Amino acid sequence: MDVRDLQVFLSVAKHLNYTRAGEEVNLSQPSVSVRMRELERDLGSKLFEQLGKKIALTEAGQLLVPYATRTIATMSDARQAIDELQGLERGLLRIGASTTPGMYLIPQTIAHFKQRYPKIEVHLAVKDTRQIEDGVIRNEFDFGFVGGHLAGDEVDVIPWMTDHLVLVVPSDHILARRKSVKAADLRKEKFILREPGSATRAAIVNHLQKSDLEVETVMEMENPESVKKAVQSGLGIAFISKFAVETELKAKSLVAVRVTGLDINRELKIVYRKDKHLGRAAQAFIQLARK
Repeated sequence: MDVRDLQVFLSVAKHLNYTRAGEEVNLSQPSVSVRMRELERDLGSKLFEQLGKKIALTEAGQLLVPYATRTIATMSDARQAIDELQGLERGLLRIGASTTPGMYLIPQTIAHFKQRYPKIEVHLAVKDTRQIEDGVIRNEFDFGFVGGHLAGDEVDVIPWMTDHLVLVVPSDHILARRKSVKAADLRKEKFILREPGSATRAAIVNHLQKSDLEVETVMEMENPESVKKAVQSGLGIAFISKFAVETELKAKSLVAVRVTGLDINRELKIVYRKDKHLGRAAQAFIQLARK
């Protein structure tokens, strides 16, 4: 058994598919299968079982997952600790970010960080909040920037900044001519929402429920850019982060409309595993982001 075997095992356990696991760990499907058979032989137990055309974790496989996750995390921490002997002259940061911070806030922070520490390699993955928190728990990311905290108590949370969600409509929409509207005025409108798992969607739905407001959802989109394009095309209206529409509001291709009595704010957060050692590079990046 070696660390690479455990990395491959965790990928197969996540996807329950040898081909997709191979794509994630840059191995061919036959190589993945061989490694898993060798790991099963080393442990003396079957880790996966065939159920028709699908595979599933056996009881032994389920038992191995948390141990393998901790082992990979410990090795990653060991590498970071050794890198710190070189100060901030070398190292790798694996950062996860949900779509709003990942597309509109973190790139600028990375640029400033690279100016100060050009020899630190930075990898950024942009997914929805649930995927980022899951990745942090699985040690795929050293830390993550998210639009809301959806996971349990396996992560520590650092407050970051407040994000204001605004209602945007096309420039030729009837609501664009009004300075403000009442929440009840929205009942007749068609809405475009983010996908389930999005913290933006969770914040919107939560506030609408508190206001006893039911709206018609005509489309679900996986990122803010798609939401903006759909609104500009006249397919509906949407609540979206103000960070995401600064350019469109200045260009007047979208119009922000104030909804009386409905202020949707959410706290953006930084999350990391509770047992995670945050190295000097990680601490420096977080400190820069919080400024």
